Amino acid sequence: MTRVQQKAKTRNGILEASIKLFKIHGIEHTKIAEIAKEANVSVGTFYVHFKSKEDIVSAIYYEGFNHFMNEKIDQIETTGLSLKEILLKVGIFELQFVENVGLEITTAAFIANLRINFEIPGNHFKNRTFSEKIQSLIVNDVESSEQNSQILFEEFETIVRGIMLTWCFKNATMSIVDFGAPILKKYIL
Repeated sequence: MTRVQQKAKTRNGILEASIKLFKIHGIEHTKIAEIAKEANVSVGTFYVHFKSKEDIVSAIYYEGFNHFMNEKIDQIETTGLSLKEILLKVGIFELQFVENVGLEITTAAFIANLRINFEIPGNHFKNRTFSEKIQSLIVNDVESSEQNSQILFEEFETIVRGIMLTWCFKNATMSIVDFGAPILKKYIL
């Protein structure tokens, strides 16, 4: 394994350990030393990869979400589905990721990512590589014209983010997939 691969593996291990512990103990009550122990790294190694727990939350939502969604989108791009069916699948995949990381991490990610985007305008979409794949799916669709593809993308993103925020405001009283899938079907199909 190359140094770059080892570094990525270590970073991913820290992210996975963080998700696990945040879901058990909460972000505030999870100590960095506990994350390092769960990830089988030293505290110093933790700080090589992350500055803080807020940094981890952002990484979960940028790196983890990108990895998850890029894999899922690659699996459906060639299935011959209509654009609406593809967007429905993509939206449900996004909700599945949110369900996996849970309410507290999702809420904290919204806060952290809004703060960063306020300080560095445009940061959010720059760090979300899977958004480019969604935009490409829309642009490449025969029914989409160049004029409305950006609007369609923004509408899709607004629906999905709205579902996520509403689920957070409802304190995850039900599965986000069960809550969000009917909304996606109603407004996308």
